Amino acid sequence: MSSVSKYSDLRTRLISAIVMAAIAGISLYVGGALFQITLLIVAFCIMWEIGGLSASDSGYRVAVSFVYAVALCAAFWASWAVALGIFATSLIGFIALLKPKDIPLRCGLAILAFGGLVVLSTLRNDFGMSQTIWVIACVVASDIGGYFAGRTFGGPKLWPAVSPKKTWSGTVGGWVLASLVTSLFVVFHDAFTNSNFYWSVLIAIFAQAGDLAESALKRRAGVKDSSNLIPGHGGFLDRFDGMLGAFFLIFLLFAFELQGLLFR
Repeated sequence: MSSVSKYSDLRTRLISAIVMAAIAGISLYVGGALFQITLLIVAFCIMWEIGGLSASDSGYRVAVSFVYAVALCAAFWASWAVALGIFATSLIGFIALLKPKDIPLRCGLAILAFGGLVVLSTLRNDFGMSQTIWVIACVVASDIGGYFAGRTFGGPKLWPAVSPKKTWSGTVGGWVLASLVTSLFVVFHDAFTNSNFYWSVLIAIFAQAGDLAESALKRRAGVKDSSNLIPGHGGFLDRFDGMLGAFFLIFLLFAFELQGLLFR
């Protein structure tokens, strides 16, 4: 690859990153309906990508993805009973797209995404921006810490059959950096206590699990990226896999009414 093409790709990635950061930052700051609409778009794209990795009919994928987004919309603005009914309908339609061997992993990711996006909205709009940013910061720290620790120390592979490049040193490095980032929140924000250190490691673990689940999906499909919707970055699932895993952990806390253990 020539130096020109290398810098061309870097420029594309940088522009896409700036646009994504601006959209995410503005919607997160404003919150409310704008943030939820942004999440609906993300939900549609993620479901469309999961279906596409099974080489399913494009028109049917769009329909199922739309119903999936409607289910999320109902969770935001209607009732859980309605949301779960629509969500079940979207999953049934989704299963019809898939080969039997593809059903567990792809439906699991669809459920992971739904729960993660619902609680992301709840956390931002009911508990505030600082709590949401903390979870996001832990996920980003887990990713960065894992990358640099893995590159620096190497060592035994975490799960080579699913993700050949991930190592145990990278995994632990992600936990450590998530804890270090949490220390800043504990020091500078009264809403955070020492218990958040333990939760930061759990958040990092669930973020890494989301990453592994998406890696397994792409490996089975024989592709590098979930789609090409984001120029230079692949797809929405490539960018949000760790976030979905982390926020699904928060979703479980809310589902069992244990959110008080983490958010005050």
